[in-house]
Amino acid sequence: MHNTADLWAEAQEALERVWFVQSVEETERTGFTLSVRLWIQSGLFVQAFMGELSGSLYLALIQGERRIFGIDREGGDWHIHPFAHPHDHEPLPQGLEPNPLLKFLSLVEDLLLQHQLL
Repeated sequence: MHNTADLWAEAQEALERVWFVQSVEETERTGFTLSVRLWIQSGLFVQAFMGELSGSLYLALIQGERRIFGIDREGGDWHIHPFAHPHDHEPLPQGLEPNPLLKFLSLVEDLLLQHQLL
């Protein structure tokens, strides 16, 4: 994923292919950034933010108003915020390329089912 257009296209693909994604909302866009919300149900969504200039990508599963799981790419390096400890940063050397949003949603699906969040 190299730019905001790629992130938007992947979010649209998720809406069509991922059974628990109910809707996609563009929450903010500038010339070089995009923030997208993929709604699962009321109070439960995936937030994705990309900054093209920095190459950053932030993916988070949000319940209520707090992150309960996340994976970020900053400066080319990936790290995970584990479900049990979302404030921790653990290296994720394999990253999520080439389709980071769809790969993240696959991990989210496992968590939704395992922890009965739906």
